[in-house]
Amino acid sequence: MKKMTVSKDGIIQGLKGIAPFSLSVFAYGLVYGILARTAHLDIPETLAMSVLVFAGSSQFAALSLIAQGAGGPVIVLTTFLINLRQALYGLSLGPHLKKLNRGSLALLACGLTDESYGVTIQAFSRGYGSAGYFLGAGLGVFVPWVLSSLLGIILSAWIADPLKFGLDFAFIGAFLGLLVAQINNRKLLLAALLSAAAALCAQIYWSTTGAIITGGLCAFLLGVLIDAE
Repeated sequence: MKKMTVSKDGIIQGLKGIAPFSLSVFAYGLVYGILARTAHLDIPETLAMSVLVFAGSSQFAALSLIAQGAGGPVIVLTTFLINLRQALYGLSLGPHLKKLNRGSLALLACGLTDESYGVTIQAFSRGYGSAGYFLGAGLGVFVPWVLSSLLGIILSAWIADPLKFGLDFAFIGAFLGLLVAQINNRKLLLAALLSAAAALCAQIYWSTTGAIITGGLCAFLLGVLIDAE
């Protein structure tokens, strides 16, 4: 198995592809930084979570649990369940990266997020995806996320409630735009609608975490069925 080769052009392509979402990630990171301080995390803890965990939805869930006084095992289990969708992303990208060694795959996995996955899998489907593209997309999420977390910490002294500015919707709006761009036939539209319906039912009868897992699994399985036809 050959070593990972990453071209400068590939990284630049990935950075360009993720650029529209980097803006929404930055806005989302501001909210995280502000809320982390209101949840009484100190500056090193807030930044360490963004650097080491690097998973927006899990970090917000952890903040909520910390504020409620939940114990460590509960926080770890909850964030693990939320991040299970990353395994689905990895399975989807695996066939495109199968020639890379394990060390290279581990490095790229550190930059796997909803946004970097979305633009990278789209790039592969259109014939211009590469390991460099994936790395560039990951950097285009990681850097603004960490920087905006730091800025959010600074702004927390003046902004008590970031949600009233609508910053929490930036991530959702950006990802919906990415989803719509990838739906180019009736089968994909049906898969998206059924996955959304499954997630909604799980939200009503289970939990937000359950909705994320259920919707992700449903989308993955339907995608496999569509590709098999």
